[in-house]
Amino acid sequence: MRLAAVGDNIMDCYVEAGHMYPGGNCVNVAVHAARAGARASYVGAAGLDQRGERLEAALRAEGVDVSRLRRLDGPTGYATVVNVGGERSFGPYDRGVARFRLDERDMEFIAAHELVHSSYSALLEDQLPAVAAGVPLSFDFDAHTGDDYAAALIPYVTYAFFSASHLDERDAADLLRWACAKGARAALATRGAGGALLFDGHRLLAEPAVPVDLVDTLGAGDTFIAYALAGLTAGLGGREILRRACASAAEVCTSYGAFGHPSPLTPEISTLHS
Repeated sequence: MRLAAVGDNIMDCYVEAGHMYPGGNCVNVAVHAARAGARASYVGAAGLDQRGERLEAALRAEGVDVSRLRRLDGPTGYATVVNVGGERSFGPYDRGVARFRLDERDMEFIAAHELVHSSYSALLEDQLPAVAAGVPLSFDFDAHTGDDYAAALIPYVTYAFFSASHLDERDAADLLRWACAKGARAALATRGAGGALLFDGHRLLAEPAVPVDLVDTLGAGDTFIAYALAGLTAGLGGREILRRACASAAEVCTSYGAFGHPSPLTPEISTLHS
């Protein structure tokens, strides 16, 4: 699989611990896709600052192609992370220069891939139809489970992912059937401790969550997406796809950050939220 992840990036800042980690849905998917054996690229924008340097260095260290990573004047985005009993939530944040527009060279670059992934956080919704016209699109709808936002985008999506912890299993299954009826080749939902579901237009499969000693849930859903995409594009059976994706997501929950690479907080973050 040759995957282009297009969109958001962030530095996840654990203020109490004094460390930050590179992240963002599309960055996390690119890294974990590379770990799953894909040739992964990242298309996005980061600042010409220390956080941007650390983000780029982490992507390079993971073998992700960053030839279309813009480095712009201005700050790299950050989000403060609150970890309580392993469950993460977000505090103050600033996207920095992460919001960008795809240009003609980006489109040509993306078109050379077999699959493109983006997310609700990328804020590129109006450009996704043009992207999907050339390359199959994977999209993370997060908690947009069948609302107007999802309805507008689902016709362009080949692989649809939803965060459905707020739905029971029956409603989550109905959501996946809806997504495939609207054009998705496969639709998947994660339900936290409730496990995950996959519907391929014909068969619905469920997989329980893998129990682990929980440290930090940050990045678990993105990891699930990356390994599910690796399995879907490799032609694995649905049961094996779910098993591998759930196991990989659980493993991420045993350490801090979405894929490691911690570094000390930059001074302005420490000062702002001390």
